[in-house]
Amino acid sequence: MQIYTSSYGQEDSTYQYRQLYKEVINSDSSKVKELQSCYQYFSQQADTSWMIKTLAGLSDHNARKGNYSDSFAHIWNALDLAEQYQNYTLLFEVNKHLGRLYNVFDKNKEAFFHETKTLEYAKLAVEKEGLTPKSIVSAYYHFVHYYRKNSDFDKALVYLDTCYALAEKLQYTDDQKIYLRSEKGNILLHQGKYDEAMSILLQSEKDFERINPFYITIISYYLGNAYIKQEEWKLAEKYFRKALKNIEDRNAHFDTKAECLSNLALSLNKQHRYKEAYDVLRASKKVNDEIFSTKSYQNAGLLGIRNRYLEELKERDHIILERDNELIHQKAENLQYRIIVVMAIAVFIILLLMVYLRQKQRQFDSQKEKQQLKAKHQEERNKELIEVKNKELTSFTLQLIDKDVMLNDMMQAIQEHASDNKPLLKSVKMNTKHRIQLWDEFDKRFTGVNKDFYNNLKDSFPALTPTELKHCALIKLNFSAKEMAQLLNISINGVNTSRYRIRKKLGLEREENLARVIDGY
Repeated sequence: MQIYTSSYGQEDSTYQYRQLYKEVINSDSSKVKELQSCYQYFSQQADTSWMIKTLAGLSDHNARKGNYSDSFAHIWNALDLAEQYQNYTLLFEVNKHLGRLYNVFDKNKEAFFHETKTLEYAKLAVEKEGLTPKSIVSAYYHFVHYYRKNSDFDKALVYLDTCYALAEKLQYTDDQKIYLRSEKGNILLHQGKYDEAMSILLQSEKDFERINPFYITIISYYLGNAYIKQEEWKLAEKYFRKALKNIEDRNAHFDTKAECLSNLALSLNKQHRYKEAYDVLRASKKVNDEIFSTKSYQNAGLLGIRNRYLEELKERDHIILERDNELIHQKAENLQYRIIVVMAIAVFIILLLMVYLRQKQRQFDSQKEKQQLKAKHQEERNKELIEVKNKELTSFTLQLIDKDVMLNDMMQAIQEHASDNKPLLKSVKMNTKHRIQLWDEFDKRFTGVNKDFYNNLKDSFPALTPTELKHCALIKLNFSAKEMAQLLNISINGVNTSRYRIRKKLGLEREENLARVIDGY
């Protein structure tokens, strides 16, 4: 494919290579050359994101063919770029591939590390980069594989339950849950729950035939193992042959080939087909050696890949450090001069600013002090005025109370000694009617002096009744219980009961002074 040099041609070429990548990434492993072509193009364009995607694709396709040395090399290069690029979505994909590869080689510590990183980056990518939340399900799903492979089936089921819970929350369809179901069937199989496991796995076989034929290898492998456990040797043979055929046809899941051959040999042996079993077992050993033996040409470099990767990182960091030091040395003199000039200007500006701010602060402080003094004087005058008026109000009210007491005494004396003098009784009764006006007169004068008293008290304590508010006004003016009773025309016990209720509604403790609290309003 031609690589164009014009901007329009370059955009068109980039589009074509991206389309090529999308076409081959999910196809069989014979498309490695096309992926290599994509990687070369994106490298020339310095397109880091697509370089990482292509390297991950090359790693995956080489792993399908059993070329694990190349697979590791590509994915470690991808990790190097992803860590420099700091894209959470790409770091999620790369760590997912690494965890899967280490699982193949039973490197549990390394596999668990990268699966933990996969989950961490999945959550960050969903939060910060808009990655689909389904990626978190995928990350938890890898933990299911990890614990199942290490025979910790209870923990595997815990993580599987987490996957199901997230799948429900994300409204997965039944087809999207097929991988979860098949994994559950395999775990139940290992736990010896054959009936439940077989029901799930046989249905999964039908579903994968329809949805993803590539995965038939795995389902057939699970079913073959299930029939071995049940000593159904003929059916076990059928499914292992089906798995092996799918590996050849699809050129995928090559890592299961050796175990499929080994279990097929066992099934044949149990059917007394010893010659076939022996030949298949030899084939299994050959495949196993090709994939996993350190003598294998393909995988000879596998054990040193990570060390080479770390050495390359160290060398790259050393080169970067030397280059940075050289640049710093070259720019040092110019920077020093510029810094001195900038600092001198900055100091001059700061000094001017400090002088200006100090003058403004002095003006502000002086004006603020005057305003505060004026406000203080005004507040003192207002307070004194209120105190005077409250004293006048108290004096006036006490006079009214004395007058009312005198009228009551007169009324009682007349009733006792001049009950037959009806004109006199009528005159005194007319005067006692002024008692009704006594409170109204007091209330009018009180609110004139203490305008917001009732509102403030009511806002703070909404439970107070109108009658209790009247009592509070008299308490504010330090009226005695007897004086309050006279003014309000109630008994002294009634006044004391009212004071108790008011204290309770104000939430006062026994030692708190009611009059002092009310005076604050």
